[in-house]
Amino acid sequence: MYNEYRFVDRWFVHAPLEEAYEVVGDTLGYPAWWGDVFVSVEGDGGPPRPGRHVQIVSRGLLPYLLRWEAEVADAEAPHRFSFTMTGDFVGSGSWSFEPAEGGTNAVFEFRPRVEKPGVKQLSPLLKPVFRWNHRWAMVRGERGLDALLARAAR
Repeated sequence: MYNEYRFVDRWFVHAPLEEAYEVVGDTLGYPAWWGDVFVSVEGDGGPPRPGRHVQIVSRGLLPYLLRWEAEVADAEAPHRFSFTMTGDFVGSGSWSFEPAEGGTNAVFEFRPRVEKPGVKQLSPLLKPVFRWNHRWAMVRGERGLDALLARAAR
């Protein structure tokens, strides 16, 4: 389908496995370190657990906001969790974590179908731009997480 995407992003997190899982799994904390993308996140706090639900307003560099909800489908701390999405994004995603020398390897798999009116209709023409927008958002997330962990280490 023209408005479906699949992204796989790999981050190196400068923290032990448990800390990487805790920080990335705390969706309510995203605006503090990933604020360029996550304008607001409200809902259930705490670590990933089935049924934990949040409402998200996010953006990229492109001039529009996305309003969507995410619900944790399953979680196996500290190795992985997955979620489903409704709203402007419909689909699923997951994070997985493996210990690595000096930190943790994290893999984010994101499978959204864009349902936002206007954006959905432009998807066939602008798919490369939307992919670039996703990459822009992910770079900011990895940088923000690095900065957060560096501050915590001081």
